Amino acid sequence: MIRESYSKAGVDFEVYSWPEVLKPSLKCYDWDRMQYRAGCIIEDLYRGVSSLDEGGYFVGVGMIDGYEPGLNFVFGLAEPRKRTGVVFTKRLKEEFYGRPAKFDLYVERVAKEVVHELGHLLGLPHCHNKRCVMSFSNSIVDVDSKERFFCDECSLTLKKLVLH
Repeated sequence: MIRESYSKAGVDFEVYSWPEVLKPSLKCYDWDRMQYRAGCIIEDLYRGVSSLDEGGYFVGVGMIDGYEPGLNFVFGLAEPRKRTGVVFTKRLKEEFYGRPAKFDLYVERVAKEVVHELGHLLGLPHCHNKRCVMSFSNSIVDVDSKERFFCDECSLTLKKLVLH
């Protein structure tokens, strides 16, 4: 495990990363849809990361396709009670849409979705501001339209949630 410490806006936090690839369980794979069930992946991650301390959060990132019942796909999902989230990156790649690869755009999209799921883990809901990273993304166009950052309203809410 790799540990890094950060400080932003007067808040200190640590990020832990695993250099190993986490492999999703086939029990989470829906063979009819050829996608992984996001909630099942979160359950597996939650059980597999027993070392989370009381204040820790975990977001798994995988180059797979995920969905939740009632939705065709999801870019990510968070379960705040379990302090665990997941980001599915297959649809964040330009190649998924038959276009040439753009590594910088892919990294930007992954960053947005990881920040988005962390926002949910910290207690933020979806935001009505389409430029805010917490806005709901129904398509890759929505992901590209938003910024990597919280809007002023979400930033204020987040400060209240984190500092109280």
